[in-house]
Amino acid sequence: MSPMVIPPDSALYASFARLLERADLVFFAGLPGVGKSLLLQQMALMAAAAGRSLTLLQWDVARHPFETPRYPLVDGATHPLVIRAVGHWSRGAIVKWADARAENDLLLGEAPLIGGRFMQLVRPADDAAEALLSDERARFLLPVPSIELRAHIESQRRRSIAAPRHDNEAHDAPPDLLRALWRDLHQVALQLGLADTAEDADPAYSPEIYAAVYRQLLRHRHIEQVDLRRPLPAATSVYDGLDALPQLRANPAEAAAIMAKLEAAPPGAEQAWYDVQTV
Repeated sequence: MSPMVIPPDSALYASFARLLERADLVFFAGLPGVGKSLLLQQMALMAAAAGRSLTLLQWDVARHPFETPRYPLVDGATHPLVIRAVGHWSRGAIVKWADARAENDLLLGEAPLIGGRFMQLVRPADDAAEALLSDERARFLLPVPSIELRAHIESQRRRSIAAPRHDNEAHDAPPDLLRALWRDLHQVALQLGLADTAEDADPAYSPEIYAAVYRQLLRHRHIEQVDLRRPLPAATSVYDGLDALPQLRANPAEAAAIMAKLEAAPPGAEQAWYDVQTV
């Protein structure tokens, strides 16, 4: 795995150390291209050093069993039915993990939320998963990069896709998709009254608007915002070492059954992906 790049004397390191003492489920929420994967990798290093036994829940791993030639990944974008299916599976998978976990186990994950990716983790529901996800020992971290850092991440993403140091980097969302996802999120901000309607058609990234929207999405969960202003000097891929850790992942039969159930379901009123109310 990559070496530790968060300075041990930093406030970020101290906050991660405190979190590892009091949390059993930790999710990094946010858009692609805000540093989630690097922070998750760094927390995994700290958790291993602290003697925690790790299991991961990552969108780009969890979606694979649900993707078929009929519902492929296209230009980095996941089919809407796959997004729904992965979310449907995820809550039950977390309950199974919790039922089997030992006292020292930690579930570490990513929750993009944009477009509905793992939105089921933050939308209240009357099931066994809700007690776990709403508990104080479940924490959702919200990395918020500065304008300068977001631009740096986009430029690094362009280089990593062109010359990947890990297989996963070749399938990361490209800069054009990062900007499209930001435009989508900005539209949500407008609908929620969190942004000025006078903005341009191609609005610039705003840390304040970004944080406001995600805080709205996460309002039923315990949130900790992580403000990021400087790049961390990652010497290797942010994915190095993570593929050696256990992952929550549907087996082929589970994935096929969920996809078939959703395909057969009669059409109903479509819930906006950013609606966090129970339906």
